[in-house]
Amino acid sequence: MSHNLPQQIGKYTISGVLGRGAMGVVYKGFDPHIQRPVAIKTVHKSLLGDDGEIDSIAARFRNEAKAVGRIAHAGIVAIYELGQDESTAFIAMEFVEGRNLEQVLAGTPLLGEAQVISIVDQLLDALDCAHRNGVWHRDIKPANLLLTADGQLKLTDFGIARIENAGLTQIACVIGTPGYMAPEQYIGDDVDHRADLFAVGVLLYHLLAGRAPFTGRPDQVMYQVLNEEAAPPSSFASQARHEAYDAVVSQAMAKHLPQRFASAADFRQALAAAARLSDSSDGNATVLVEKAQWLRTLTHAKQAFPTPKSQGSQGNVVGQSSPTHLAHPSQWDAPTLSRIERSLASYVGPMAKFMVRDAVRSCTDVHSLTSALALHIGEGQKRQKFMDEANAPSQATPLPRTAVRQLTPTPVAPSAASLRPDAPLSDDIKAHATQVLTRQLGPIAKILVKRAGERAHGRAQFLELLIEACPENDRAVLRAELEPSK
Repeated sequence: MSHNLPQQIGKYTISGVLGRGAMGVVYKGFDPHIQRPVAIKTVHKSLLGDDGEIDSIAARFRNEAKAVGRIAHAGIVAIYELGQDESTAFIAMEFVEGRNLEQVLAGTPLLGEAQVISIVDQLLDALDCAHRNGVWHRDIKPANLLLTADGQLKLTDFGIARIENAGLTQIACVIGTPGYMAPEQYIGDDVDHRADLFAVGVLLYHLLAGRAPFTGRPDQVMYQVLNEEAAPPSSFASQARHEAYDAVVSQAMAKHLPQRFASAADFRQALAAAARLSDSSDGNATVLVEKAQWLRTLTHAKQAFPTPKSQGSQGNVVGQSSPTHLAHPSQWDAPTLSRIERSLASYVGPMAKFMVRDAVRSCTDVHSLTSALALHIGEGQKRQKFMDEANAPSQATPLPRTAVRQLTPTPVAPSAASLRPDAPLSDDIKAHATQVLTRQLGPIAKILVKRAGERAHGRAQFLELLIEACPENDRAVLRAELEPSK
């Protein structure tokens, strides 16, 4: 397949490729009349094979243009023109210098709480405007949310949006993205704006927990959406989240429409109330996010999804002035790293060494390094104290490796009887589990052990609850360490 760029689409000159999807290519273009950059969404010529397909695709394009044409909001990508150039249908829209949230999460799976609240609050504000104008999106997901270096969110892709009282033909009977579709979308019931609120609840869950609430094959996801309640997001996050968010997520993801938030505005108010509760118990949880923090986050996304130079595209890239390569650990000043490692170890224990080793590969200065490491500390006041200590100038000598080992608590040695599967819970079992989980998950381990201890009726159930509460890729290792040796 040729990757040659078209020189022009409609009146727009083309300078690069922003992305490729199932339907077509999105180009970066330039409007010579108004002198501004634009994004040009096109349709693959191979899809224009028969009249039925042309009609369907054209209907989707017209639908997107009509839907966005009803809305004027800074958080929604503006559409300038719907057109046809020879055999290519296209939409010219606002060019956003940024990355989509899917790319961001690939580079930074667990964002800071202030960033999470900012993203979801902006999305709800945009949806409130759309819903009041009779438009519901029906495909809210990370790939359709763009973030700029200033932390501004832009909602895009209204191709399957529903316009109230417009009588538009639906593209398919069941439309949306598995995992983000509300129950009524799966079973073909009437859909209204609350389907969007369900999807925002799924997104909020993912941002808080670092994982999706519904996982597996599409059929498994559908069954979970229709029949199962997801565990509270606070029980999964390696970075402690306030339990007040659990109630917000639960209401947003309610399976029955009357139980969900009535509007995006109500959802937004509930989120703000939960953030205030988190603030009162967790110090600086929801302070404003500095522009530098957004830029670092988007730079990591750029690393996760580099733009191919062969396509001649600058892409939707933020921070072109950022360094073209990252500092290798060996390029860092050893005494500085030792001081930071020693400071972090006083909060998270012996895992500090591995956290520093991992973070240093994606950070280029001390401030960005300490900001990334601070995310492993659950309590807000302790996070700030660590950053103050780690960023302070110091003449400290390098931290000997033995110093980190000395911070390891004296191992708890459970008795042979307490390791039997049918053994009742005891303090030494809980202490052993806390040590094992802390090495993998950090300070969230104490919360997981406490909750599992309250729910379990014996050692076997206790261990299963702990393992289920951990990320899937950690479970095999944790089971081997928690279960008695055979």
